[in-house]
Amino acid sequence: MKRGEVIVYGAGMSGMVAAWNLAREGFRVVVREKEDSFGGSRTFNPSTHVTPLDLQATSEYVGMDITPAFHRVESISLYLHRLRVPLPAAGAYAVERSSRPSGLDALLYVRCLEAGVEFEFGRPLRREELESLPQGTIIACGLNPEAYQYLGIPSLVWEGWMSRGESEREGYAWIWLDESITEYGYASFCNGLYYNLLFSYGRSVDREALRRYREFMLAAEDTDHEDWEYVKGVVPLAVPDNPHLFHNGFILCGTISGAMDPLMGFGISGALVSGKVAAMAVTEPERAEEEFSRFTRNFAAVHRFKHHVWYKLRSRVDLLEGLAETLGPELSLRLLAEGIRRGRKSSAIPGFSPVSCH
Repeated sequence: MKRGEVIVYGAGMSGMVAAWNLAREGFRVVVREKEDSFGGSRTFNPSTHVTPLDLQATSEYVGMDITPAFHRVESISLYLHRLRVPLPAAGAYAVERSSRPSGLDALLYVRCLEAGVEFEFGRPLRREELESLPQGTIIACGLNPEAYQYLGIPSLVWEGWMSRGESEREGYAWIWLDESITEYGYASFCNGLYYNLLFSYGRSVDREALRRYREFMLAAEDTDHEDWEYVKGVVPLAVPDNPHLFHNGFILCGTISGAMDPLMGFGISGALVSGKVAAMAVTEPERAEEEFSRFTRNFAAVHRFKHHVWYKLRSRVDLLEGLAETLGPELSLRLLAEGIRRGRKSSAIPGFSPVSCH
């Protein structure tokens, strides 16, 4: 017996996790998506990503076996200019975001169809429709700037250069730090694809930064990508108190809810877990609020650390480079591994550690 209807805006990870859980509880669920298919913005579909994740704990919490879409990463490199520091790859997984059969979104879409979820493509969230939407409508619009504007959610613009295509390389990723950008250059390889992004928050990324990045790629990785596209988006990192599950009568999940890591921008695990919490919010709002608060409890502290400490450090990549050279690769790796271990032990990033899911 159907328990009522729930509308979900957004057929990305978090929206489909929420829809699947509600359909299994007996609700009629209608997912409305701006694009002509599932998997989020066509700008970033397909793409590949590497994310820290407790795969088993996250699958158990979400209620769905998501392991087929994730692949262990064999190696990750952190580059300070051209100095390579190997990063611990334990607990890191590569995942494809796309509507291809090998993508995480495709797995979620099939599960939703099996559960009876209905999809309406070409149906964006519209400002004029907000007042007529029922209470409890779930908003999972990810990086969509219009959704943030309509709902009055503070956001931070990110922009940069993106390249993607086919690759024989698998199970590898690099991160590149340089003063020409506020964030990092990032490439990952999975399922015969590569995805490469060079981006900053709050400012443009000029062609000189791209030239420096491509020079680094050739020198350090013997790799170059010819086709680059300038892209923009928004994230809820404008203020430290941004995470919200409930907002003006709506239920938020995924990136737009603030369920992401403010330091490095990891959002895969937060999207999955917050999708489950959004479904919970329909029937158990108080419990869902407690869970959401537990998952995002470190958001403000990490946000402050990034703005008051990390940005000052990474503005002098040459100093970090010199420190890593002095310590040597073995000691640098041990220190990084210990920092990650301690972070996982107490982290509240959804899915990042067993603490966050149990």
